[in-house]
Amino acid sequence: MTKRDKTQNGQRVGYRWLALIAVLFCELMVHAWVRTESSQTIVKISNAQVGITKAISYGKALSLERDRLKSDTRITKIARTHLGLSTDTFNQTIYLSGDDR
Repeated sequence: MTKRDKTQNGQRVGYRWLALIAVLFCELMVHAWVRTESSQTIVKISNAQVGITKAISYGKALSLERDRLKSDTRITKIARTHLGLSTDTFNQTIYLSGDDR
């Protein structure tokens, strides 16, 4: 084996190591990217779940407020105090449809 063959053989081994290192580096970069994206997705899902929980809670609070505002005792109290209606008119209930506006 000549000196030239040894040099070419050494270069081939060096290129193989360089290619192996490049492949490993690319694998590590892909792995890091996947982990980062996974972590960001988990954070987004957690934020969405918090938002859903808040929206459900707000909807329940609005439903309770609506029920309080629609209660017969509240409407009767307003009719007596602010509108001056007597007890005789409480037996006469008039329903208005929303289309007559």
